[in-house]
Amino acid sequence: MKKIIDNDFFEISRKDSISIVRIKKNVFEFISDIKLSGDLINFLENISRDTEIKALTFYNDPDCVNEYNYDKFLKRIMSKTKEGDQSLTPNFDQKNVRFREINTLNRFIKHLVGLNKIVISGIQGSIVTPFVGLAFSADFIYARKGTKFIMAHNKYGLHPSGGLPFFLSNALHHSMAMEFQMKDSFTAEEAYEMGLVNKILPEQDFLDNLIRETEKFTKCKHCTTQHTKRLTNFSRKSLSDYFEFEAGILNL
Repeated sequence: MKKIIDNDFFEISRKDSISIVRIKKNVFEFISDIKLSGDLINFLENISRDTEIKALTFYNDPDCVNEYNYDKFLKRIMSKTKEGDQSLTPNFDQKNVRFREINTLNRFIKHLVGLNKIVISGIQGSIVTPFVGLAFSADFIYARKGTKFIMAHNKYGLHPSGGLPFFLSNALHHSMAMEFQMKDSFTAEEAYEMGLVNKILPEQDFLDNLIRETEKFTKCKHCTTQHTKRLTNFSRKSLSDYFEFEAGILNL
């Protein structure tokens, strides 16, 4: 594999016709950084014009988006409040950081959904709510054995961000989509049984297995992939409306 970009937050490499994005540590700091997140979005825009690239695979290092890191990030930007009216949403001392986190993640998701390439997500470790939605935005979703999805928004009284309600309600019956969001957590095996995950990969050689799965879809011509993706995405046309609705509720 040939490395293209490598920093403390993410790494971009290429193997033949596959672009690979590895999400590394400090992901919550990165997602709220305008320049760094802008660099990654620029990369997505550039590969959309590269007909030699047929697939984008993104995956996370184990536990870089886990409960500990999310809790640390929220405690830094959230106001300290006393127990009180449960109808009140949490306040943030650093609202600009919170809004950047939400808006930047939504921009990533819209770019991935609209990308004229096959998009594959590989997930491993513990994944908290915002990034569960990001993972489910992909065309194909692979989870490493032992992966756990944490519905962290329930713990903090936050809304399920990252487009999670949108993707779950498109994949499941309304009642099941609600049930999964109201859980404390669910496993990769549960997600697989409900059709939310394409396959569970072994614990060993996760990236190698992920690339092998990706290579199965790079044999088609670029035009075939592009048209298939555009037509299949017809049911996702309302994603932008969903994010506007979310922004209105949150006064973003």
